[in-house]
Amino acid sequence: MKFLNTNWRHLIMVNYEVDGGVLEKYLPEGCEVDLFEGRAFVSLVAFEFSRTSICGVPMPFYRKFPEINLRFYVRRRVGLGWRRGVVFIKEIIPCVFPAWIGRAVFRENFHVMPVEFQFDGVEIRYEWGEGNLIMGSLIDGCAVREKGSEEEFLVDNYWAFKKVDDHRAMEFEVTHRPWMMQRLDRELCFFDIERLYGEDMARAIEDFGGHPRSVFYLDGSEVEVTLPRFIKNLT
Repeated sequence: MKFLNTNWRHLIMVNYEVDGGVLEKYLPEGCEVDLFEGRAFVSLVAFEFSRTSICGVPMPFYRKFPEINLRFYVRRRVGLGWRRGVVFIKEIIPCVFPAWIGRAVFRENFHVMPVEFQFDGVEIRYEWGEGNLIMGSLIDGCAVREKGSEEEFLVDNYWAFKKVDDHRAMEFEVTHRPWMMQRLDRELCFFDIERLYGEDMARAIEDFGGHPRSVFYLDGSEVEVTLPRFIKNLT
């Protein structure tokens, strides 16, 4: 059942390799960490919500706002194949009411703090909390991702999973057109990983050098999100 209709625009993805062991405590029952060429990743994703409606009704007062989230990649076996998706570790937005919806309906770990977004068509900037910052300049034209590439692995995920407790998990579907990717120049990524996401995550990122493997921009599009549902027949 479609629950949320919105636009996710002007995404920046900052991608880190980590030891998959640090992700186990967030892993929903029935899922496993999804790897690309044996590597586990977390991504910090900044983007703008706009034109947000719930069950077809425009969200009052909060139709446009930025979000910063940290996510990792999982897969769940369905029949003879795999359903690939993401697990959100923490989502940061500047608005109380949308955060309440995220916690109440999706049971996600939403936090409220100041988040600012600026974009003039070339320079893009997200700033949140106390001195956390992502910025850069768009270069080249938009392009599709190569089939089988690391970028495709990181971007093309259309499910989200949530650990409810040790024996229950939920999933919801996220539908949108394929997003176009664009490289960033003079990118600057500065955020306090330990303060935002804990000592374990900071150490896991530092163990692989502490620097992103990649940073890129995605144009975004209209998005439809289904109402979350419990995953049945977990063992």
